[in-house]
Amino acid sequence: MAAPDSGLQVVPEPSDRLVWQPSQQLAGHVPSKEHFPGAGVDLSAEGSLRSGFCGGRRRLFVIGLLVACVLAAVVGGAVGGTRHRHNNPQASSLSGTSASGSPSSTERPKSFSAVYKQGDPGSGIGGWDLLSTDDRSFAFDYDHSGKLDHLVFYRPGSGAIFILKNANCTFSPVYRQPAPGEGIGGYDLKSPADLAFAFDYEHSGKLDYIALFRRVYAQNDPGSGIRGFDFRSPRDRAFAFDNNHSGKLDYIATYQPGTGTFWIIKNDNGNFSAVYAQGSPENGIGGYGLTSTANSAFAFDYEHSGKMDYIVLYRPGNGTIWILKHDAVYQQGDPGNGMGVGGFDLSNTADSVFVSDSGSTGKQDYLVFCRSGFGIIWILENSKGKFTAVYGQDNQGSGIGGFDLKGSQDFGFAFDYGQTGKDDYLVLYRPGTGAVFITEGS
Repeated sequence: MAAPDSGLQVVPEPSDRLVWQPSQQLAGHVPSKEHFPGAGVDLSAEGSLRSGFCGGRRRLFVIGLLVACVLAAVVGGAVGGTRHRHNNPQASSLSGTSASGSPSSTERPKSFSAVYKQGDPGSGIGGWDLLSTDDRSFAFDYDHSGKLDHLVFYRPGSGAIFILKNANCTFSPVYRQPAPGEGIGGYDLKSPADLAFAFDYEHSGKLDYIALFRRVYAQNDPGSGIRGFDFRSPRDRAFAFDNNHSGKLDYIATYQPGTGTFWIIKNDNGNFSAVYAQGSPENGIGGYGLTSTANSAFAFDYEHSGKMDYIVLYRPGNGTIWILKHDAVYQQGDPGNGMGVGGFDLSNTADSVFVSDSGSTGKQDYLVFCRSGFGIIWILENSKGKFTAVYGQDNQGSGIGGFDLKGSQDFGFAFDYGQTGKDDYLVLYRPGTGAVFITEGS
């Protein structure tokens, strides 16, 4: 991966600090060529597990980034791509209906356009070339501002990781390890099984730490997981969650699809313990058995409270989706055959879901459903438990904001592009091609 050749000046190295890790030394490569959904959403037809802030591996590191820069861009043009206003988005009429059988009457974004665009093939963003199919990305609060306005791109197995800032539509690295690299904060990112997501370690309401995981393949791979959840299965996943309704994503939910295993782990000054635990085999959570390997989960603001204190569980391919807050508040399927939600039927194994702030309220209380390879994307609003589509591209759709969603391995997640504290833009990218779009609604 080539670094920018000009317009960059070297400034002091970041003072990354490792705030928690298991006692065992980090091992090196793990032999596997599989793709793993990282933070953000795996929209691929091949993938069977997809969710926002997902991923979980045998060991866990938590890294706090102190404010410092590796590289800062001198004022200039966009790095790695051009800024682009796409003024010809297409929003088709919705064929689906709400969960109550009524069409949506809510006025929300009717069209989307690209504020940053690199097509397929493209040159990535901010010096990160996106030319590996292993590349993954998520939004991150690098400068402790309470805003998810930085982008993390990383390449498991290579040690490569960039953290990009956005300054007046120009993206540049504030932390940079090109491939082959040394990872970050002592975590080497040398295994293709490595995954990462943003986490509120200090209970500050800010997702300004990075949790990193590695799944195990061999008995001698060191690491003991985290307080009872051993991360010994290749199916293990994890995400940040607001378990105590504090408005802070300072708990870690870990689960193992296909076994019924689901744990919720709290952090008390670096001491982790389980507040909910169902081992393997067990009964899942809230009546949702997690007995299928296709199950996936993520946190959601169901009440529009600014708190991600509900859990969405779904099974692509058969319409099953539940929303839990200690008990089920929305349920389709047993889990078995269901009808999806808000007109989106969840009938295809390529279906994936993540959250966004499409209403620009500062709350991640919308659900974004995507069917990669088909150009299909819907955005659903929740009004007192009634889900309705406020944006939709149906079969033979054209994606969103110029990003066609026709690739079988497309990814997406919400992002605070405007640095407003609102995650009301969508990042969509296609690893291996250099393609990445950032879209806004209007």
